[in-house]
Amino acid sequence: MSKLSLQRTQVLLAALALLAGGCKPQEKKDPKGQPIAVQVTAVAPGSIARSLVYDADVVGEIEVRVYAQVAERIVSLPVDEGTVVKQGQTLAVLRADSLSDGVKSAVAAVEAARADRDNLKDEVARAEKLVARQIVARAQVDQLRARLLSAEAQIRRLEAMSSQASTARGYAVVRAPISGVVGRRYLSLGDMAAPSLPILTVVRMDRVELTVEVPEKELADVRDGSAAQVRVARYGDRVFQGKVVLIAPTIDRQTRTARVKVRIDNPKHELMSGMLARVSLEVERRHGVLVVPYAGLIIESAPGGGIAYRAYVVEGDQARERMVTLGIIDGPRVEVRSGLKAGEVMVTKGQHLLTNGRKVEITERLGPDGKPLVGQATPAPASAPAAGAKI
Repeated sequence: MSKLSLQRTQVLLAALALLAGGCKPQEKKDPKGQPIAVQVTAVAPGSIARSLVYDADVVGEIEVRVYAQVAERIVSLPVDEGTVVKQGQTLAVLRADSLSDGVKSAVAAVEAARADRDNLKDEVARAEKLVARQIVARAQVDQLRARLLSAEAQIRRLEAMSSQASTARGYAVVRAPISGVVGRRYLSLGDMAAPSLPILTVVRMDRVELTVEVPEKELADVRDGSAAQVRVARYGDRVFQGKVVLIAPTIDRQTRTARVKVRIDNPKHELMSGMLARVSLEVERRHGVLVVPYAGLIIESAPGGGIAYRAYVVEGDQARERMVTLGIIDGPRVEVRSGLKAGEVMVTKGQHLLTNGRKVEITERLGPDGKPLVGQATPAPASAPAAGAKI
């Protein structure tokens, strides 16, 4: 290595040493000194209900399956699913050729039987005259009268058959038994209808019903007329209000459940037959109790077993821990029986980052309805400018 190269290397090492000596490690900031951003809500009295929740199918108040009363082919089907129909309106027309032929045959048979009867009447009258003149025996007249009685009975039988044939011809037109909406159509134009095959279903949807199977141990809490809340997937969290209208008087031996029927007014036909619904039967309601969001609680194992609940409230700019006991749990809301007081500010988001006495910064406040209150957050304190920074 040349003398010039050696000098350059020494100068470079000296410069690196000066830079290393001038760089001091930055002091670590204590994270405990930084406030935790939290969301809060005011603890306040409210109303909460205990409910029993079941799944059930929505059905129309009245659902009628419409059948043909004779086996014939469908030649007209003027209604489709969703068609609104009135009672007595034509739903389907069946081919009536064979039915009409049957009526004609029955009428012809009746006319022939009447003609035979009239002939027998004439024979009886002539025989009576001959008996009076002692030309024929009385026994011959008796035989003619017996034949006349048999002919009268035959006419009555044929008249009944003719009436049945006329009635059957009327069965070619299938009419709506009730006013409502065509819910489902099972057969199409040209299909063969039969008394064992439904053509379609007519549903009355102004009110709908749901039948839930309530276990025997829960049946004592259900009352006739109790309020019911119904939700379906199509309408998200929207609640339809109904009430219990029937509690079955017997319990199924296989399932140990009883049928409970819920009825809901459905004037706009928003609830449709066949929907799967979540039914909540309200069995208890408490007023004037402390109600808080369930999401604001910390759930953990209790020392003696079971479950313990903790919450944090804000006092000044610090978080304070509270052990709470719960009452009714109603979905996202819960009743607090002890551990919190009305008017305290409870942390509902960020509580898992807190310890007792930790500084907090309120960034959002919730109202009683669980929605954020506009302009109610506490602004963050301004931080001091760094040394040497321009102001």
